[in-house]
This record gives sequence, structure tokens and C-alpha cells, in this order.
Amino acid sequence: MWFKQVQVFRLMDAVRLSIEQAIEKLEPLAFMSCLPSMPFSMGWVSPVDEDGAPLVRVVNGCIMFCLQIEEKILPAAVIRQELMDKIKQIEAAEGRKVYQKQKLSLKDEITMTLLPRAFSKFTRLYAYIDTRNQWLVVGSANEKKTEQFLSLFRKSITESVYPFELNKLSPVTTYWLKQQNYPTSFSIEKSCMLADPDQQNRVVRCQQQDLFAHAIQAFIKDGYEVKQLALCWQDLIKFVLVDNFSLQSVRFEDQVIAQSNEMEPETRQQQFDADFLIMTDTLGGLLKDLLQVFVKSAKVEEKVAIEVA
Repeated sequence: MWFKQVQVFRLMDAVRLSIEQAIEKLEPLAFMSCLPSMPFSMGWVSPVDEDGAPLVRVVNGCIMFCLQIEEKILPAAVIRQELMDKIKQIEAAEGRKVYQKQKLSLKDEITMTLLPRAFSKFTRLYAYIDTRNQWLVVGSANEKKTEQFLSLFRKSITESVYPFELNKLSPVTTYWLKQQNYPTSFSIEKSCMLADPDQQNRVVRCQQQDLFAHAIQAFIKDGYEVKQLALCWQDLIKFVLVDNFSLQSVRFEDQVIAQSNEMEPETRQQQFDADFLIMTDTLGGLLKDLLQVFVKSAKVEEKVAIEVA
């Protein structure tokens, strides 16, 4: 459950939910398995992987949700082979050529025939509302998966979920690297991605490199901008900050994980709650510092009051 990727959104409208009300809102869109003829299904499941666990988990002012996605896996090569065999049968039996319009129709028929025999791929996407800061924190940097989560979240909880209005990240992170001048709560690690703003295909990826070395700095002097930068926050979280304000390759340091273990959880739900508490508390501090640097307003506006009854 420890997030490895992060995107954060702001909640603009006042939303007041008890745990019971949250569950009531989620239940109409709870997960149901794909019917044999369906290629895709998604819905809410319990964040805690236990029979009978509720659809939300609340710890220390944070409300955790979990979206489950089921996708039928039909390899393109299988469909193509079935289609070729069908075309050969028709051409041999009827002595005519099969044209594109009929090929597309045949492909759809074959897909529908194969779906009931297809394997299912299940994906879980976790996210939580931070009621103290009025954020929705999504544990994914995948644009498609995030949009699927937001679509269902808007239907179930509130439509007023928006990206933060941010200053461009590249000029700021480029300045950090060029001038070696950045907030004291952060340290710069040994990887980044640089791109030429005039020719986007000209990209330099650096791994396990001293980013302040002359060879790397020469690219910045030539006008390259930072598109991704590996950072560490207060020696607690290492991550890669991407210029769309997503956090990738998030890794909590051992001393953070140890705090959860020190609580000596005895059950799966207790372990989940301990991890959830430590993760959200640590991420909250990191996100506050990042937003203070990049959000356009001087501080995050307080327009929403989300309370857990």
C-alpha cells in the first residue's frame, strides 16, 4: 500500500462525510466482475484485502479509497490469427475477396467470441482524501489510470476535484541544479532528465551521476532544461519530480518504515492502519513543501472543509 507514485489534486467544494456516508456513496459503484461478454469493469473495493472489510478506511483524518479495475487480456496476435483463418475460409468457400469493411466486422465478432475465454488482469489503485489539507492524493502517475479513478470519484463523492494551479516546474528545478540553490528540506540525488526546449527529441538521461559535475552543467549552460529530477526530502523520502508535478519512483527510507513496525501491529487491518498513518503523515510534509514552492498562490487556499465524523 506504500505509494510508489503520487499525484495530488485539490478539493474545491465543502464535503462533509461520516464513514457511513462515504460507504453509502461508494456502494452503488462497488466493483462487480466482468460479465463473459464484457472487456472491462471497474468499481470500489475495500482498501484492506480482507473479506467483509468496509469500502473506506479512516486514519488520523485521512480517508482511503481503492479502485479495482478488471481488464480482459486478448493478445492481438491471437485475434489476428483467428481473423486470417476466417478470411481464408470465406474466400475459399465463396470464391471472393474479403474487403476491409467486412474484415472489421469479422474482427469484432471474433473478439466477442474469444472474450469469455480470455484471462482477466486486475489492477488496484489507491488514493486518499487528506482532510487536514483538503487534498486528494492518488497513488499513480499513469494518466489513463488516474483519469479512470477521478471519473469514478467524481460520480461517487464530488465533482469538484481540480489540479493545482502551478508555476512551471522546469525553470525552477533547472535553477536549483544550475545555481546549487534549493530549499534546505530537499537534497538533489544522482539522476535527472534534461531536454532541449527547442528540440524535444534531444534528451539527456543521467543515472548515478554527480549532477553538479562540469559535463552535466555544460548541458544546462547550452539551454537544456530539467524535465525530471531525483530528490530526497528530509532524508525520509526519495522520489523523482516530473515536470507535470507527479512524483515517480517514490521510496520511503528505512527509518520511516520502521516507525510502522514499531507500532507492533498484530492483524492485517492493524498493519494497514499503521502503514497508512506513517505514509500519509510523511507524504503530507513533503507535499506541503513542494506546493509552497510551485503553487501559484502564496499558500494553498482553504476553500474546502472536509470532516470525518
